[in-house]
Amino acid sequence: MSHGNGNGAVVPGKEGLDEILRYSARLMAQRGYHGTSLRDIASETGRSLSGLYHYFQTKEDLVYWINVRGFSALTKSLEAILSHLSDPEDRLYALIFNHLDYFSHHRDEMKVLMLGTHNLTLERIAEIRRLKDGYTEQCRQVVSDFIAHRGGELPDAKGLTRATYLLFGMMNWIFGWYSPQKHGTGRDLTDDIFHTFVDGVCARRKIDDRRERVGKLVSGLRKEHHD
Repeated sequence: MSHGNGNGAVVPGKEGLDEILRYSARLMAQRGYHGTSLRDIASETGRSLSGLYHYFQTKEDLVYWINVRGFSALTKSLEAILSHLSDPEDRLYALIFNHLDYFSHHRDEMKVLMLGTHNLTLERIAEIRRLKDGYTEQCRQVVSDFIAHRGGELPDAKGLTRATYLLFGMMNWIFGWYSPQKHGTGRDLTDDIFHTFVDGVCARRKIDDRRERVGKLVSGLRKEHHD
């Protein structure tokens, strides 16, 4: 089986492909995109450079496929899980668990996904954006259903998008600090994110002057400091 790479070339779906992507993600996570060469990847996987070219032609190919496979896996796994759950709270918990579980087993790939796609062609960037948007919309709907289920005031489109990305913010940046040895199990982390998000998104906002009062103070002090 072969897959188009978005530029007319072909990436063979042959044995060894997953291994190459895994080692490539590891090297890029450690050294960065520009600090990793195809020669490094060939050496790490025990292949010749010419042998590696049977799979990929450029580093851009690798970044592209790491992104495609990562977001596709997240989307498909979440779809399968949600098909077995109807309770909105269970679905939200499952979203968080699935997201953290995937990245706990693919930490290097997560770092590559966070590096961005600025080195790719516009066509490939658009395809990855489509995959990201599809996954985001899945999660956005889960968040919306949860808020409605809890009887909370459903925010407008901008507010719902903010709530969804705040959830992503908690989930995506665990790679920068989380260690099971120092911070507890993945289940503990899932519980914490779930309850922090639930208690925050469904909390009734008090009407007070804090936004204006504190905001004005901070803005004034910052301006005074910079002046």
